[in-house]
Amino acid sequence: MNNMTDIPQSVRKPVWTNITFFTVTTLVAVIGGPLYALHVGLSPFLIGLTVFYIIATGLGITVGYHRLFAHRNFQASKIVRFFVLFFGAAAFEQSALKWACQHRDHHKYVDTDLDPYSIKKGFWYAHIGWLIFWRHKINFDNAKDLQQDPMLMHQHKYYLLWSVGSCFILPMILGALNGEMLGALIFASCVRLTFVYHSTFCINSVCHMFGKATYDIYASARDHWFVALLTFGEGYHNFHHRFPTDYRNGVRWYHWDPSKWLIAALTKVGLVRNINRVSKFRILDAKLAADFQRSLDRVKQLEGRRAQVEAVRKSLTDYYENLKLRLAAWENAAREYQALVVSEISRKSTELRANARMKMFLARERFEQSHQNWKALQLQHLGISFA
Repeated sequence: MNNMTDIPQSVRKPVWTNITFFTVTTLVAVIGGPLYALHVGLSPFLIGLTVFYIIATGLGITVGYHRLFAHRNFQASKIVRFFVLFFGAAAFEQSALKWACQHRDHHKYVDTDLDPYSIKKGFWYAHIGWLIFWRHKINFDNAKDLQQDPMLMHQHKYYLLWSVGSCFILPMILGALNGEMLGALIFASCVRLTFVYHSTFCINSVCHMFGKATYDIYASARDHWFVALLTFGEGYHNFHHRFPTDYRNGVRWYHWDPSKWLIAALTKVGLVRNINRVSKFRILDAKLAADFQRSLDRVKQLEGRRAQVEAVRKSLTDYYENLKLRLAAWENAAREYQALVVSEISRKSTELRANARMKMFLARERFEQSHQNWKALQLQHLGISFA
């Protein structure tokens, strides 16, 4: 492997290896799958093996390639790194090193010509065209930290062995033990591959064109709940682009994000440590800023005299500035309480701790009341409601 110090570039040229691979596996899936199911049938074993491989390879990409290696959202033990590298290779989305390098460039140069899968070049390009009709020079210099990991570098150097072994050989061996080697090849390998890589590709295409801009209204990245269902939580893409260091993508408790649940569970048993988590105050601040900017954009569309429009704009701005102050006061009170909890003083004075806790609760109540007033003002003047 040669490190590249220049900026990565793309050249429009068919990648026949990828074209052939995608074509063959897709045809086996869409033609061979129904024929096998019709003439042979689907046993519980075959269904279970396919579902297991969908989950294992999907999480290998989301937990491993993406959150562990590309963004370093947490640190993982050797056994976790092995499993995500092994099953991530079975997704046939390049080595973890190449995947992470290109993904880091995607974040750094998003929506520009230097973005490997820029949505500005069209939905089809961002979805799969960039892989089959373009050749990309990879800038390995942006992942020098990953090159210190011997296991990751072994997967990169011997990627073909890792991917063929995990994607085809292991499922066929397991299938053969149950007398269903061909079925395992068709379903656990090809059908699963087709589903997983198109689900993953939807992050680059669907989530950069459709959905909700919850935290950054000017980013092309969008939160899309259905893509989150397909990709184990990766569909909350506006949040991810706003806070790429957070180990979560679905930040709310009801967001479908099995990847964050798995990472949290592995933390409990000591296989993962040092997870990165953005504070709720930073997240709230970003959401409020996005809501405020949406409100200002809506004000521009109001019909009426200039004085009336300016009055609405001033009212919204004043309420927003007050809301920011309330949020800052709540954050400061929370920090003071947490600092007191871990201090020696709090162990000697329950009264001090109780007072600090009450101050934090009051600051939160003031913020929530101001937030309700802010939303009511938006509804009154603009006819819009923000969750």
